[in-house]
Amino acid sequence: MNKRNINLDLIKSVACISVVGLHAVSMNNYTIYYLCDCGVPLFFMVNGYLLLSREQVDYGYVFHKIAHILKIVLSWNFLIAIPVFIFRQKMINPFRMAFDSLLQKGYLWHFWFFGSLMIIYLFLPIFHRMFFGKKHFHRAACLIFMGICFCMSALSMIKGYPLSMFIPQPLRLWTWIFYFLSGGLFAAENSKIQQFPISIHGILLLFFTLINNIAEKRVGLYLVHSRLAEYFYDNFFSIAWYCLLFTFLLRIPIKASCGIWISRFSRLTMGIFIIHPILLFAVNTYITPVGTIEVLFIWLGLTLGSLLIGYVMSKIPVIRELIRL
Repeated sequence: MNKRNINLDLIKSVACISVVGLHAVSMNNYTIYYLCDCGVPLFFMVNGYLLLSREQVDYGYVFHKIAHILKIVLSWNFLIAIPVFIFRQKMINPFRMAFDSLLQKGYLWHFWFFGSLMIIYLFLPIFHRMFFGKKHFHRAACLIFMGICFCMSALSMIKGYPLSMFIPQPLRLWTWIFYFLSGGLFAAENSKIQQFPISIHGILLLFFTLINNIAEKRVGLYLVHSRLAEYFYDNFFSIAWYCLLFTFLLRIPIKASCGIWISRFSRLTMGIFIIHPILLFAVNTYITPVGTIEVLFIWLGLTLGSLLIGYVMSKIPVIRELIRL
């Protein structure tokens, strides 16, 4: 049995907390908001790292993974239909709602991540074959998709609006495939990454953290005229920052005592991801945050509340399957 990679657990934990922060803080504070936009790319890179480095991947495995995701999506949409009927006296079609959620619509709009992931899974055996048998193709694919990202970002700045706004977020596959393949690339080159001086790595990470945060504010305000974080995933500085952050977290030493808690938290990250927008909807029904302090408390509350609910669900045999990918 392979030893659990605690550093990947750390990355998943950081990604999860960042996604909650992205939704909780939103545009109430742009500095924090843009610091939290690393969550989605980190999730795709973790998936790429884990799946592309597996010894064997075939379409039997792929269809099993997709079927499990569909079970999660359908189950949650059926569950959501119950309170909607009770409190809003509204009959909704859970199957239609499940389809919409994969396209970032409806009550469970954040399930778009699952939609993108399922599409990528359809190509997983091909990517896996490249990873093990055609490494130069894998590297070339990373460069090609990164080039598409740069082109989309540059053209958006020239046009004065984000070109990706015309394409639903789950279908911006050039971006998500790039991050997925990058995760596999970091798995293949992990030994070389470990040899790079960690002090220089940390300095570069701090530099790009600062530069990217400034760049997103300026580009959003003056060039693409949109401040939404989802339009910056193709940006050069953003890509550099995400990759530096992923590889830095991948290599930092973690004490065994800390690793135990990181691992436990990591096992509940999918539950936190699924549950937190539902809690956020309930909070926003009664509270309209107006300051940084308020949104920080909401961020903390959503994280802890989702963690508690996810922990309880994980202790119930049948229900725990609803929060495990």
